[in-house]
Amino acid sequence: MKVIQYNLTGEVIKRYSSDFNQFEDYPVGEKVRITTTSGQKYVGFWQTFFTTYFPEQIQIFRYNLDEKSSKLMGFDDTLIFIPVRDIAKIEVILYSSPRWGGRPTNEFSFSQPIKNDLPKSH
Repeated sequence: MKVIQYNLTGEVIKRYSSDFNQFEDYPVGEKVRITTTSGQKYVGFWQTFFTTYFPEQIQIFRYNLDEKSSKLMGFDDTLIFIPVRDIAKIEVILYSSPRWGGRPTNEFSFSQPIKNDLPKSH
């Protein structure tokens, strides 16, 4: 499977191919877009933890929220289960969990770069 990691602005940070049992990075809590071998795409936040075994399926979740205001509409979030054998590509936006201060959204979208115009000292 192919794995691509992006920063918040969409720049590719890391790209590699791997069998799932040699997966290098587990993006727990991060925004992911998973593409299956049939071309189906799933977007959500990675929920699967690894210990000493490799799971047969990956879980991602989607918030029940109003995308325009980013306000939660309830606590009935959606869990999506994707069989590992069907995964062709995993794309990850690093530091995209709302716990890092980003806007909660279910969309796989990148942020605008932060521009700091500091006053020039004379």
